[in-house]
Amino acid sequence: MSSKRVLQVGEQIREHIAMMLIRGELSDPRLKNITINSVRVSPDLQLAKVYYSVMGNQADRDAVNKGLKQASGFIRRSLGDTLKMRYTPVINFFFDESIERAARISELIENVKREDAQAEDDAVFGDKKEDVK
Repeated sequence: MSSKRVLQVGEQIREHIAMMLIRGELSDPRLKNITINSVRVSPDLQLAKVYYSVMGNQADRDAVNKGLKQASGFIRRSLGDTLKMRYTPVINFFFDESIERAARISELIENVKREDAQAEDDAVFGDKKEDVK
């Protein structure tokens, strides 16, 4: 279970990076249209895993990943100026697949609903459709 301080630091990091993106402080064109979903900080506050999502294909994801890795030093320095901590956490970026996974599950559920409705219609109206012909 995470301590309150660890959760607070994670939220501060998430907000700071998101605001840097909104304000355009990261001028890399690869870093457009990304969302910072969550940040998990280690219990010793030395490491931060930043989870992000981006709309697009695998090439877009790879470009964003490279851009974030290149900008990680700048982001960490900016965080060091903002966070009042002895050590600024090392930042690692990870693509968050949960949004895509949720969309895929939702799509599968909708397909099953559609198939069930079609099967129900066939069962109820199957005899009548043949009579109409």
